[in-house]
Formats: sequence, C-alpha cells, structure tokens
Amino acid sequence: MSTKKTKKKKVIDGFTKNPKNTTSKKPAEGPKKVNQEKPAEAPVEEPIEVSSEDTTVTIIEADNIEEPEETPKEGTDNDIVEEPAIEDDAPTETPETDIETDTKTEPEKTEEVEAVKIEVESAPEEETSENKTDTEPDTAISSEELVASAIVDDANLDQNLDELINDIEKDEKKEENKTDKKEKDSKKKGSKPLKNKEDSEKKVKKEQKEKRAKKAPKKAKPFRWFSRLLALISTSAVIVLAVRVITTGVVPNKYLIPALAIAGIVCLLYLFKTFRNKTHISMLIFLNIVGIVITGASIFGFIKVQETMSFLDNNFNDNKEYSVYNIIVNKKSNYNSLDDVKGKTFHSISNFVDTERLETAASEQANAEVSYEDGIISLLNNAINDDSYIAVLNAGTWDATISLEDGKNNYNQNLKVIGELKVEVVKENVTNNSDLTTDSFAVYLSGIDTRSGAMLDRSLSDVNMIITVNPKTKHILMTTIPRDYYVQLHGTTGLPDKLTHAGALGGLQLSMATIEDLLDFKFDRYIRVNFNFVINLVNAIGGITVDSDVNYNITAWTDRNCTYHPGANQVDGKCALAFARERYAYSDGDRHRGRNQEQVIEKIFNKLTSSSTLISRYSDILNSLSGSFDTNISTSDITSLANMQLSDMVAWTVETYNLDGTTGMTYTYSYPSQRLSVMYPDPTTVETAKAKIKEVLAGTVEAAPTETTETTIQE
Repeated sequence: MSTKKTKKKKVIDGFTKNPKNTTSKKPAEGPKKVNQEKPAEAPVEEPIEVSSEDTTVTIIEADNIEEPEETPKEGTDNDIVEEPAIEDDAPTETPETDIETDTKTEPEKTEEVEAVKIEVESAPEEETSENKTDTEPDTAISSEELVASAIVDDANLDQNLDELINDIEKDEKKEENKTDKKEKDSKKKGSKPLKNKEDSEKKVKKEQKEKRAKKAPKKAKPFRWFSRLLALISTSAVIVLAVRVITTGVVPNKYLIPALAIAGIVCLLYLFKTFRNKTHISMLIFLNIVGIVITGASIFGFIKVQETMSFLDNNFNDNKEYSVYNIIVNKKSNYNSLDDVKGKTFHSISNFVDTERLETAASEQANAEVSYEDGIISLLNNAINDDSYIAVLNAGTWDATISLEDGKNNYNQNLKVIGELKVEVVKENVTNNSDLTTDSFAVYLSGIDTRSGAMLDRSLSDVNMIITVNPKTKHILMTTIPRDYYVQLHGTTGLPDKLTHAGALGGLQLSMATIEDLLDFKFDRYIRVNFNFVINLVNAIGGITVDSDVNYNITAWTDRNCTYHPGANQVDGKCALAFARERYAYSDGDRHRGRNQEQVIEKIFNKLTSSSTLISRYSDILNSLSGSFDTNISTSDITSLANMQLSDMVAWTVETYNLDGTTGMTYTYSYPSQRLSVMYPDPTTVETAKAKIKEVLAGTVEAAPTETTETTIQE
C-alpha cells in the first residue's frame, strides 16, 4: 500500500524555521500526551500566523491531541503506546512577533481543522517506498496525525537549535574577551581606553590618515625638502636684516620690538608648517610663495640699509681732506707739466698757508724749494712779468682770484696751470660731545665755489648760513649772512675783507672763526657743500619748482641758458644752482640772492621728506650726495637724530632771518690794490640775529619780526 508524503510545517517548542534559516518565537505548551483510549475529538486552538521575510507559516497548537486508534499489529495486542513527552525549553516571550492565542468555541476549532485537512490534501503527492506496506490501505493522513508527527519528528531540530544558540553565545564571549584584551593593552601603553564608538571611529580615521601620509607619492618628498630649505633661507634672511637694523640705531625701540616679535612669530610658524609632514601640499605652495616674498624683501632691505650706512660712514666719519696747490706759470713759458719744473724754486704767499705742509709736498713731489712773497697780487704779477717764474697758489685762492674782474681780464688771459701738488690733511675732530637729540646746537653751512667741482680745503664761500636747532621745541632758525659782508677776518689787522674771501684764504676754519667774531657765538659743527652737490641732488629728486618774485623775465648771469618767468618755474639742477647764485638781476643784489638760496634749500628739503621721492629715488639721492659735501658731524649724530624724529613724528617749525647792510666799493685785505664790491653790515640786523639765535638755543622764541619768514614742515 502506498502513502502520500505530505509537506510538513515544523513546530519546535515556540520556534518556526523559514527557508532563510531565521527563527520565530512561539509560546510553548506543556508536554502533550496521546491517549489512544479516548478517540474523541480534542479541542483545537486557533491557528497562528508567524511572518518572516520570505514565508508566512501557519502554526497550530493543540492541547491533549489524541491519536486515533491504530490497527494492532502482531505481538502488540492491546498495548498502549505512549508518545514521549516533549519538554518545553523555549522561552515564553518573543520580542519580534506578537502572538495572540484566543480560545475559540468548539465549532470554530472544527472548521479550522477542516481547513488544515484541505491544505494538506492539496500538497503534491510523492511516492515513497518507505511508507508502503502490504497491509495498510492507501488512505490520506488525518490532520491529527500530521500535528503529532510534526511534534515528534522535530525533536532533533530543537536540539540542533540549542547547539546553534550555544555557538553564538561562545562567539560573543570571544569578542568580549578580545575587547577586554585591547583595553588592557591600551592601558599598558599609557593611553586611555576607548570610551565609545565615536572615539573608536576617530582613532580609525587618524590611523587611516597617517597611513595615507606614509603612502604619499615619492614626488612630494623633494618638494617638502625644498620648502624646508626655503623656510630656513627666509628665516636666516630675516635674522640678518634684523641684526643689521639693530646695529644702525636708526629705528626706535617702539617700532623695532613689535616688528621683531611679529617677524619671529611668522618665521616660527613658517618653519613649523614646513617641517610638519602632515602639512598639505597646497599649503606648502602658499607658504613657499610667502617665503619667496619674505626673502626678497629681506635681501632688498639689507642692501638698502647697508648702502645707507656705507654712505654715512664714508661721508660723515671721513676725517681726511686734501689741500691742492696749483703750479702757475706764464702762458709764454716753456713749462707745460710738473716734470718740467722739478728741481726748480717755487714761490708762494705766507698768508694763511701751512708753510711746513707746502714745503714737504714740494720737496717730495717735485724736489723743489719754496720761497714766499707778500701777497697774491705781487705773486701773480711776477709770473706775468717773468717767463721762468713758478708760482704756487692754493687752488681755492686761484679760483677766487680769476673770478674777479681784474682776474678775468689779466690773470686768466696771461697765466696757465701746468700741474698741482696734492697734500692730505687730517681734519680736526669735534670737541663738543653734546647729545643732539636733547641739547640745542648750531651748524655752519658753507656753500663753496670750485671750478673743478672737487671738495677742496680752501675755496670761496658763496653761501654762509647758521642753522640753529632746538630738538626739544622742534624749532630751526636759518640765519643767512651775505657773502660780500665786509668784516674783519679772524686773526688779521688792517683792512677788513669780504666774508667769501675767508674761505679762499684760510678755508673753513677761518670762515667759522670770522662768523663767531661777528655774532659773538661759538659753534663747532659744520657742513660744507660744493655747487655740484646742488646740481646732482636736484637732478636726483627729479627737479624742483622755484618762484620768481619779480614781474619780469630773468636770465641767469652764471648760466645764460637758464631763464625764469614771473611765478613758478620748474628747474633742473643747473638752473636751480643759477637761481641760487643770481644777484645782478635784482635791485637789492646780494640780499635777494640770499632769499633765493633759502628758497632753494627749502624746496629741496620739502621734496626730500616726501615718502614717494625717498622710495623711488633713494639710491640716486645717495649717489648724488656722495663725495660732494664735507662735515664733521658723526654717523652716530645723524642716526640718533633720525631715531628721535621717527619716534616723535612731531612737526618742525623752520624760521629764516637775513642779515642786511648797504653796498659799496672799497679795498680789501686780500686785494689791497683793487676796489671790490662789498656790503657794509647793518648793526641792527646783526644784533637781532644774535638775539634770535640765543632764544632758539634757550627755547624761548618770541614772535618773529615782519622781515622774518616762517615755514612749518609737516612730517
């Protein structure tokens, strides 16, 4: 007899298994006992549907299900077969599925059983040799038999499920043990254990970032080393510049200290970023650009500072100058060079000449002896009258002589210069050690007229100005003395002389001593400039604008190419100098020339203090000044004044005052046989100048007279 194998739904103590090996919980019932003696229908509970992802399984719980009475077999007459009880080990609650078990009435249960029968009978039939017997008829299996069979057959599955659960629990314990071990290891290393998931994620990200940095392309390594090298170069350049600026003493501490602090912070950050392996390449590119700018600026700044200090040292600390003696002979003479007169006798004047210095130079350079005459005119007239006569005269004195009317018409036409003796002279040091930033002082400004443009120790002093400075009150007084002022030269008796001749006869020292006698005031600082100084400086700053205060056109007497119209005139260096020297075009002559000189100085000063001029023409200005002036003011004095001004940034008041007098013609100490144009001093203006100088020095300046002009220079 054949039986149909039906598709069974497995019920294992509260678990149902779906095709994906997922389990669902079901409330378990107590042990079931099958009683063959009572074939009556047992009440059937309502079927419960348990849903999983793929399959919905209908589970039937049955209490006291009794199997129908089977046909007794041989040897088993009247034996009662009892099914083994299935222990309920399943949990009584399920968190994933809510199962409701409602008690139904008996008719309802019967209908549910019938539904199960229909479902079972509709399953596909399979022939199985195991269920075929010769004695059993080929009949359908009842629903009661199906449920009982499912309970019995699935006992083994329950056991396997328990083993699976045990394996899961073991795996969880292993994971816990691993976590505990990691925490212990981290404690040994001195690091805190991970507190939560976020800490763990941060650690993982950090490790990944470090791995990426280690696996960076090899091409980035040379670039990083280049960045580090550039950072070191930039830092070194900044340090060198800072040290050089500090040694100059020009920059005040209130600017220097913050600047050094900022530079130090920038350099440290720059070095930190470039030497940090985690710095991104894009950041390194930006830092390299900054480093190139810093390096270039530092090098440029160092060059400019070095250029400035070299200029100051060469021109303000130079304690040497030269005396030049011209060798003058008759133009008809056969002497044409210094070699032609070697071993001969030279003739000179004894007035204001360092005879020992001259004799040494003549002996060493020409193997000649020196004899002396009474005066310049006598010396030069002898050379005109004797072709073999050799006259030796200071170059400045010769320039002053040929500038005279008689000199142009007589000496310049009949005499010639065939060579020179050059003698080095050590300048006298300043004995006054006052602090120019706190103590008042006065400086003698001398503008010399030299045809060669060289800085000679003796020359006509065409500009004579006393600059009185009070650093506390920020007041400057410029007192101008006319070049033709008829004064007694210091150390002489007899005839007075023009002030300009003092420079030609005795040089700067004689001029200063003569002015001290005039103003009853002693000063020991000076600045001496030649006319090339004005020409070069004005050209270096791009020219200046001068104002002609007369209502007619003027053509300069010293340079016929320079013409000035009423009002503003833009001029270059040559025409600026010609404007400062002009006197013949004005009715008041030398007085007007003094005012023009003050205007030129003021215009130059205003343009020099312009930041745009200094930045764009700085090197040109230094080059134009180098070698064209002489001073005994030290570099430390200049740097301390600059430091004071940068620190204070206070406006200065500049005041001018001109001494006056009346013009005339008379004989002079230098040329006693010639009547020359002179200016007799006005005693009132001389006394006023004395008073004003003393007031500025003392810091008690009164209201300026009507003839005084004031200019306020804003820094």
